Amino acid sequence: MSIFVDSLWIWFVLAFVVGAVGYTMFVNDRKIQTLALTVLTTIAVLVLGLSLYYWVDTDQKSIKRTLDGLIATIQKDDADKVIDQYISPKAKNTRGKARANMGLVRITSARYRDLKIKVNPLTSPPTAEISFEATVFFNWKNRAEFPSDQAIPQIVKFQLVELEKTPSNSWLVTDKCEFTPGAIGQF
Repeated sequence: MSIFVDSLWIWFVLAFVVGAVGYTMFVNDRKIQTLALTVLTTIAVLVLGLSLYYWVDTDQKSIKRTLDGLIATIQKDDADKVIDQYISPKAKNTRGKARANMGLVRITSARYRDLKIKVNPLTSPPTAEISFEATVFFNWKNRAEFPSDQAIPQIVKFQLVELEKTPSNSWLVTDKCEFTPGAIGQF
């Protein structure tokens, strides 16, 4: 049932089907009441769909919101906020990697694609396993060693990142964080 609150497209398809069926009925009987009922029903389906999509919070939406917030914080180069707000206090290894990597580079731009999410609500706290591909543009912080004014692009494949849900409906990265940096500068 989460498809009805996680996707807008299903509501546009349903509204189109309702409109097509109603229009077919109107063409057959030529009653203005049929056309009016078709228009009202189609609008009602769209309003219901938009309401559910924008007002019902789901794990998928909160995970995407967490990733977007993490990216914004990384782009601000705020390592302390990344570690405190987005990485679990129990994830010592991931915290160390984040601090070390953010000490080496300044990420100027980042985005993700091909996000796959599997939520397990039966664990305590609930967990999610996600995988995605990220494209990051970065500059080396030690410019003497690596002189360059242009941001360097890199594709990073996150095969498995485990998140745990907090009571405030946000998600924290755990020590299960497997990623493979791709080729620098190749797209």
